Amino acid sequence: MNGETVSLMVKMPAPLRQQAQAVAKLRGETVSDVVRAALRAYIQEALDDARDNRELDALVRRIDAGSDPLFDHADVWAEIEALEAQGALPA
Repeated sequence: MNGETVSLMVKMPAPLRQQAQAVAKLRGETVSDVVRAALRAYIQEALDDARDNRELDALVRRIDAGSDPLFDHADVWAEIEALEAQGALPA
């Protein structure tokens, strides 16, 4: 953290707060610690998902433009079998 903190009021169902309190007690942390960790993880997952979606969109555009080749199942297995026959794959 950069040292500067701000307060944030969050409304949540009582059972969720009780679970957060239980986790905090088990870990020797405060509820704020637990909520910050959960929020960090949620934000990182959302950013990762957004990056994955951008990469997928870029891949689909390349495929649609013919820039990236597509291989069907039979072609992939034929290539694997050819590499196995050459001894080019790890055992």
